[in-house]
Amino acid sequence: MRFLFPLLAAACLAVPLGQAQAQGTDWPTHPIRVIVPAPAGGPYDATMRPIAQHMAQTLKQPVIIDNRPSAGNILGTQAGASAAPDGYTLTMTGMLNTLAQAEYAGLHFDIVKDFEHIGTIGGGPQWLVARSDAGIQSVPDLVEQATRNPGKINYASSGAGSTGHLVMELLQRAAGIHLTHVPYKGAAPAMQDVLAGVEPVIVVPSSAALPYVKSGQLRLLAVSSPERSPLIPQAPTFAELGYKQLTMTAWVGLSAPKGTPAPIVRKVNAALDAALKDPSLLQRLDAIGLSPRTSTPAEYAELVRSDTERWGELVRSLHIRAN
Repeated sequence: MRFLFPLLAAACLAVPLGQAQAQGTDWPTHPIRVIVPAPAGGPYDATMRPIAQHMAQTLKQPVIIDNRPSAGNILGTQAGASAAPDGYTLTMTGMLNTLAQAEYAGLHFDIVKDFEHIGTIGGGPQWLVARSDAGIQSVPDLVEQATRNPGKINYASSGAGSTGHLVMELLQRAAGIHLTHVPYKGAAPAMQDVLAGVEPVIVVPSSAALPYVKSGQLRLLAVSSPERSPLIPQAPTFAELGYKQLTMTAWVGLSAPKGTPAPIVRKVNAALDAALKDPSLLQRLDAIGLSPRTSTPAEYAELVRSDTERWGELVRSLHIRAN
């Protein structure tokens, strides 16, 4: 009997090991779900759908989009974190999750610890724009006017704790100026009021600003990307103007629940990488203002960790709490 027990124990250990190996080699054997924690038809959705179609060809299984919209992308991301770690539920994650981690109390998941992060999809810069008739010609001009008139220049944003709000807070700290924040309930009404002449300045994604910059309604003052935008190459980067701390992109990526086997993570990463090298897909992403960016799982995990720390410190220093 003393020889039998070790054999039984070894057999029990071999079963889950064999299952894990099978998951890595045989996966996928049925459709894969990607949770997009944002509305159908929005920027997240428009980014993920064509990528999912391409990944389905590589993985030889349907990749189905499951839209779960909510404030801060919380509900969909929470569902993704609590899903079975078998590779059949993936979640579109992004910089917005790193903001929500600090802004919302009582989250039931940790964006850093509760996922196996698969890889980045890409990112888009933020553009600082002013209404063309607002009398603000450049960032130095904005800084000079704000220095002379502290608190008298307003800027709009899509809400407290939004990317645009935080970029402007960084600019104020870096330049030593004081502007007045006017938060709106969403990007659309904020942009409408800027265009209507109610507020003079706003920070928005490039895709939201480009049509109005081209029409002459808005003036592009600076871009947050490391390089100038090929769309409006005459506009400087924040780094060129001396504000390197404002260099950033609003990125998105793909993640799986914590505990998903490493072979599955590698397979999904390879399928994502293949999609982001397809010329026709790159054209579609470029049209919505997203610059593709591939990464290893480890690189994406580090991006999530570092930005959660970076934006968390700023959010906490501003005492921003979402309702």
